[in-house]
Amino acid sequence: MFKRALLLINGNSEQADKQKSLETVSGVIGSRVKELVIFQTQYKGHTEAVCYEHGHEYDVIFVLGGDGTLHECVNGTALLKEPPVIGILPGGTCNDFSRSLGIPQSIKRAAESLITGDVQYLDIGRANDRYFANFYGIGLIAETSGNINENLKNVVGKVSYYISALQTVHQIKPFPFMLQADDETIQDEAVMVLITNGNYIGTNQLPFQTGEMNDGIFDVFVIREGGQALLREYINAKTAFSFENDQTSIQHYQATEVRLETQESMDADSDGEIYMKTPVFIQNFYKKLPFLVPYV
Repeated sequence: MFKRALLLINGNSEQADKQKSLETVSGVIGSRVKELVIFQTQYKGHTEAVCYEHGHEYDVIFVLGGDGTLHECVNGTALLKEPPVIGILPGGTCNDFSRSLGIPQSIKRAAESLITGDVQYLDIGRANDRYFANFYGIGLIAETSGNINENLKNVVGKVSYYISALQTVHQIKPFPFMLQADDETIQDEAVMVLITNGNYIGTNQLPFQTGEMNDGIFDVFVIREGGQALLREYINAKTAFSFENDQTSIQHYQATEVRLETQESMDADSDGEIYMKTPVFIQNFYKKLPFLVPYV
């Protein structure tokens, strides 16, 4: 049993949904911790600030929100000498990292599975001076996130991601890049370069994921122009495919460090948040942060 727990709630969510979620999880968590503090964030960056400034006061921080909220929590706790355990309660559009951990997407079931679950130390990536849990990507992935209609997102949730992805697949043009994955250097053109730690993006399980989230290694994927048809087919039908059979359009590498440069500075998507640009130096921090995961 944890002594002190902090429950962070994304203040940007709708009031009715927020109240219902709070009532659901506070009862579950409160029955298994000695002290539960509930805090509602008020602005973008608030979660990160609270985790950094007060994380050392708690044994565990439960984050009720989406991938962007978790992204802030990771950036706040990663700077602490002794970071608290992180429990993810899926309350966003995609909740991709929670899916990678096998956390139920029902908030109540998620709380129940985590409060009786196990603690695992997982890898975290750092892109320049910012951390990420799930992925870092440029090209198609960044264009997709950037094209999502926020009003549509609030109404239909993850469906908006699929719509944006399908539209962007038709529009994206190849760009030149230089990629150094550990000791291997690649100069080429692509429609997307993706460095992954987790197994899901846009609620879709990656069809070519090979690694674990505690092996100290990133999976790096270079999608050439010909790979667009494969991606479109996968988004439409969620058809699995193997990169071993499609090496002409999709290349796979594994690395602990990645350097990525583009001819012109490009927007980058980090855990669904677009605020970074290339060039970038990415490092894998082996088992950097402790997370609650359900017992298997």
